[in-house]
Amino acid sequence: MCATPDTGGRECAGCSWHMWDDPVLGALTDEDTDAARTALRAARHTWDLRAATLSQGDAEGVRRLAPLLRAGPAHSGEPAPPSLPGGSLPPHDSARWQQILTDLVGGRIPDVVFAEFTPDRLHVIRAAADRSGIPRQTDAGSTDWASLLPALAGDAAPRRFRLAGGIGTEPPLDRAEFDAAVTRWLHTHPVLSRARTLVLLGRRSGWVLLDRAAALLRTVYRPSAEIGPGPGEAASGTDTADAVRAALRTAPLAVDHSLLLARVDRRTGEVHAHTQVLFPAGSRLRRGETATAEITVYGGPAARTQVLLPVLAGTPGADGSGAVALSARRTAFAAFAPARLAFVLHGPGEVTTHEDAHTEGRGELPDIPALVSSLPRRVIHPPALDVFLTVEMSGADAEETGERLGFARDVIATLARRHGPGLRVGVVGHYDHAVHENRYGPRPVLLLRIPAGPARAALTALTGWRPARREQDTASSLEDALKEVGRLVRARPRTARAPDTRRVLLVVGRRPPGLPEQQHEVVPACPLGADWRAELDALRARGVRVLARADPDAGPKGPVPGYAASAWEALGAGGSFRPGSDTADDVADTLAPPWRWDGLPCPLALATPLL
Repeated sequence: MCATPDTGGRECAGCSWHMWDDPVLGALTDEDTDAARTALRAARHTWDLRAATLSQGDAEGVRRLAPLLRAGPAHSGEPAPPSLPGGSLPPHDSARWQQILTDLVGGRIPDVVFAEFTPDRLHVIRAAADRSGIPRQTDAGSTDWASLLPALAGDAAPRRFRLAGGIGTEPPLDRAEFDAAVTRWLHTHPVLSRARTLVLLGRRSGWVLLDRAAALLRTVYRPSAEIGPGPGEAASGTDTADAVRAALRTAPLAVDHSLLLARVDRRTGEVHAHTQVLFPAGSRLRRGETATAEITVYGGPAARTQVLLPVLAGTPGADGSGAVALSARRTAFAAFAPARLAFVLHGPGEVTTHEDAHTEGRGELPDIPALVSSLPRRVIHPPALDVFLTVEMSGADAEETGERLGFARDVIATLARRHGPGLRVGVVGHYDHAVHENRYGPRPVLLLRIPAGPARAALTALTGWRPARREQDTASSLEDALKEVGRLVRARPRTARAPDTRRVLLVVGRRPPGLPEQQHEVVPACPLGADWRAELDALRARGVRVLARADPDAGPKGPVPGYAASAWEALGAGGSFRPGSDTADDVADTLAPPWRWDGLPCPLALATPLL
């Protein structure tokens, strides 16, 4: 009689395969019997050690199973752990499997059933394609091993040891009983049948009973395809549902995956829904691969307004029907500014926003027909705008004046980005009243002028302006600059502008204007006799809105502050801004008449710029 390691001590049908040593004549000696007994114990222990190593994965787990393992030869020392079986696993991406996926998303087969035998459960997962051809998976009746065989109930470690082929010191698991239980489960399972397309997942090698169960399934149903582990996939650490999801991600896209945007007709201002294809139908990924699509979208007229970025499967109709929302990120864009977004395709129906897109939250999936119907009818362009600026060019140092010039440039550039071709800009720079002491140019210079024209021309001209050191700290030549602005306003006839053109003046300075006459030697008189109050009234009479950007607290000291505060209050009656607290964007928002939507604000990003 012999006791082979894989029969648990039962007698085998024949022992001829054990006659591996040199033939001898006569009866066995005691030494021969002891040697055979020692070899048998070593084989049993090695067999159990192999199963423990395979099922536990590390030395600590094997040590915990030591009481369960059959002992080896006495005083022989612990044998080295056996090398785990390599085995041959099925390909992870066969041509047959890819054809099954193509048939599934194309509607030629109703569903695919996946089966996998793992150390914890008998997994059955069903995948069917929705109306957009996107595979969706659901558990279709997975079962625990304990419900099939009571001997496999209890702790996970002994169960895994037995499924890996270990026998140990406990009563052995009867193989015939195991086969009968698995076969009964295969025949009675409500989803498994020959009529369905069945795919067997085989991601483990050398698990004796798991391989046995897979062989039984092949006998009963003959699977349409078998799938092995993907590149770099650790079978023991990947759930069956995740493995199925990874396999379904290699299906081709049945429909375009697109981004829903709004498009504005520049001629009429009408707003329409627009879909920008990110990943066209037919696109396909390999196992573990992703694809990235980049697209430029544009912000609307309002700054920091939250908009949706819905990704759709399929192309919606005019009423928004016929497409499925896959995701909808919400984010904010700068007014009128372009934004470069990156979208990542992980598989059919799985599109995420790249982390560089700075999106905020996934959000609930929107009702696309309701979203499309909520779009405004059109965008209403603001009226034409004439903007004039005065800039004080004398300061304590170049840095002081440079800040004012930089601010003026920023305001003009922001207006140009937000207003468009209806914007005209004029600028007047003014130096100290002490004209004869001004050594800025070849001859005394009091004013620098840029007539109303395109914003780009004004920005170019400002680059040539240079500051001068101020000679006194009580008043500036702002009154002369206001008078020059009046000339520039009158020089632009009504025929050269739209009838409803808005006109604004922004005063950028530090010191108040001089008075037309000397007052108690406190505020110097204007050498040219200009009266800033009269000039201010004349500008307002012509419909010019006057605003000021100054910091009275940083202005002249001594008896002048009372006059300076009252002067800046009058100049800033139409709007007042402070350095350090009001940005160029804030000022531009106040100067420019707003864009308006005919209807609710547009909830989508724009496919094309408004300007």
